[in-house]
Amino acid sequence: MLFLIGLMMVKRNAAFFIFLLGIFGFVWADMSECAKISDKDKKNYCLGTYSASGTYCDKIKNGELKRDCMFKAIRVQRDIAWKPTKPAPKTEE
Repeated sequence: MLFLIGLMMVKRNAAFFIFLLGIFGFVWADMSECAKISDKDKKNYCLGTYSASGTYCDKIKNGELKRDCMFKAIRVQRDIAWKPTKPAPKTEE
């Protein structure tokens, strides 16, 4: 019984992961790929999430897309700012 429950959870997690890849797949493009997008809102969303810049997010007309872009840009900025640094290596005396 526990095996079946575990198998169902693995399938659900795998499906969720594939779903996320499909949704956020275009975000992993580089800046040159973002510049090729013809729709201005999608182009600014791509540029804003890739560069973590609120300036591009502010140019988006669609409110829901703009909000999503700002949340992602802020998340990336916070991850960069609060990323733990490696401690200096200890030298033996």
